[in-house]
Amino acid sequence: MGRYDESKKSSGAKGKKFGHVGRVEDPYLPEEGQEASICTECRGLYQNKRWFFDEKLAARLEGAASVKQVVCPTCRKIKEHYPEGYLTLSGDFLAERKPEIITLLKNEAARVSSRSVLDRVIKMTEEGKDRLVVETTTEKLAQRLGRAVYRAYKGELNFSWAEPNRFVRVYWSR
Repeated sequence: MGRYDESKKSSGAKGKKFGHVGRVEDPYLPEEGQEASICTECRGLYQNKRWFFDEKLAARLEGAASVKQVVCPTCRKIKEHYPEGYLTLSGDFLAERKPEIITLLKNEAARVSSRSVLDRVIKMTEEGKDRLVVETTTEKLAQRLGRAVYRAYKGELNFSWAEPNRFVRVYWSR
């Protein structure tokens, strides 16, 4: 068995390569022609078909008539509670080191979200003293957080994808 246990759950016929069924478009991504936009909540900028942070440019463009005032996909996902990834941590080891592990998760999430507007933690929920559930706005962030905990503390790490829905559940225990 490798480092991670990966299981894919998909419906329908497999794709041409790697078993992909086909990508489903994210309903929260902006429509065509929505160029030069600024998020009214996080001040993220949308330009050339991508979201990014740039405080100086945001301050300069904020009052311009050519720039649309919108709510970015990530802020909408957080407001409407639409997670695309769940990371579930459990076990006696978690109960012993919960504050340390939560700090690791917050630092890794902050590192990622400083570069990417789309990757953020929606919320962390403690379920008892030996279980923690982290909801993320993208499936990639849930995977990255799970791998960060695995690198730091080893244990068991499992992934379960629901590929047509762009959704992943990551389980870590020790």
